[in-house]
Amino acid sequence: MSVLIVGAGFTGSVLSKTLRVTAPELTLTVWEKSRGAGGRQATKRDGEHSCDIGAQYLTHWQSDEFFQPYINVLKSTNVIHELKGNIINAPSKYEGNCVHYVAHKGMNSTSKYFLSGTNVFYGTRVTSLKMLNDQIEVKNSEGRSAKFDAVVFTIPAPQLLEIDMDGKMAPETREDISKVQFTPRFSLMVVFDEAPEYDWVMKYHADDVVRFTVWDNVKRSHGLDPTLLIHCSALYAVKNTDVKTKEEVGQEMLVRLKELFPELPVPKKVIPHFWRYGQVYKPYPGSPGVVTINERPLILAGGDSFMETSNLSMCAKAAEILGDSLKDRFNIPKIPLREVHLK
Repeated sequence: MSVLIVGAGFTGSVLSKTLRVTAPELTLTVWEKSRGAGGRQATKRDGEHSCDIGAQYLTHWQSDEFFQPYINVLKSTNVIHELKGNIINAPSKYEGNCVHYVAHKGMNSTSKYFLSGTNVFYGTRVTSLKMLNDQIEVKNSEGRSAKFDAVVFTIPAPQLLEIDMDGKMAPETREDISKVQFTPRFSLMVVFDEAPEYDWVMKYHADDVVRFTVWDNVKRSHGLDPTLLIHCSALYAVKNTDVKTKEEVGQEMLVRLKELFPELPVPKKVIPHFWRYGQVYKPYPGSPGVVTINERPLILAGGDSFMETSNLSMCAKAAEILGDSLKDRFNIPKIPLREVHLK
């Protein structure tokens, strides 16, 4: 049986590993519209420079027993390590028994770990689906198509509404998906020849424009040129989405950065980025974890858009829920990845 997973973010990556290990009878393919893995854990690479431009660290609460095996395997394979250095003005939710982890090779390396061994096609955006008896013909933005026995979407829920589902998405499902909301975000990668040393690695700001700054080169200890990553405030992003270009916003963020840190020299490289789907603000009604778009042939949608909370632990739980739904359909025993691979 052939299965297409759409999206190589954390949910899609963990799902691919889950099925490859616990359901080897399935033939897996992953299509990802971006040029690399990670989704909102993207790591930007430009020449010799690189920088995490999305999620900056992975937080694990000691009370989260479900996610502990995932932490353990990522640590044991040297994908992640505990964050060293100060976080200034961190949100109060991080007070208590939690540990922050970072990835030396970039946050998207967590997804790359779980994708290893899977057939992944990058730069491949799904545009339409067509039902062919017991199979699904899936067409991409280049006009090419392939046939699968099941399709699983792990992309942000609003993007599902951009895909022609051959009339198989029920009106009530479409209405509920339209209720899912994300907060957008602008980020700015700023590279210097040299920069002052600070007593912090990350800093949260009570500012109208700049919400967060992090020295990526210090955080990841990669030894490259000083690289500062800036995230704007949520309100600023909402006000400027579809009003200003990411380049215009980047210049405004750079001006505010200079006001916050006047001692910084002139940067040698500035790269803006825009996240239309930065963080889930309102999940799918009822947070079911998975939604069935079509029974036969099977089309599923899942991910943090369909969970009550948006974090990597919930993405892993969403992957487990999606995996169980596929196994139900193909009469495959439900064996959690945590029991066979993550020990």
